[in-house]
Parts: sequence; structure tokens; C-alpha cells
Amino acid sequence: MKSIDTVIEEYRNKLFTIAKEDGLDSHRTLIASQHLDELLNLKMNESQHHVMEEK
Repeated sequence: MKSIDTVIEEYRNKLFTIAKEDGLDSHRTLIASQHLDELLNLKMNESQHHVMEEK
């Protein structure tokens, strides 16, 4: 299974490709950006959860 960091990096690259092909204001770029935001939020929540467990 891929790590969340690997998935985020792959999706970031996919977002850049979509933005380059379709433009920054395209619907497809917006959707890809939202998906990347969701992944980043998952990563952030996971990190915060681990910090709380250590306390």
C-alpha cells in the first residue's frame, strides 16, 4: 500500500498536468484541487491525531 505522502505527491503532479492542459480556472482543475485538499486534510488530521496520542 502506498503512503499518504506518495499519494499526495502523485496527485499534486496530476493537478499540475491538468492545470497545464486545461488552464487554472477549468472545472477539471478545480475538482483535482479539491481532491488534493481532501488528501492534505487527511494527512493533517492523521498527524494531529498522532500528536494527541503522544500527550
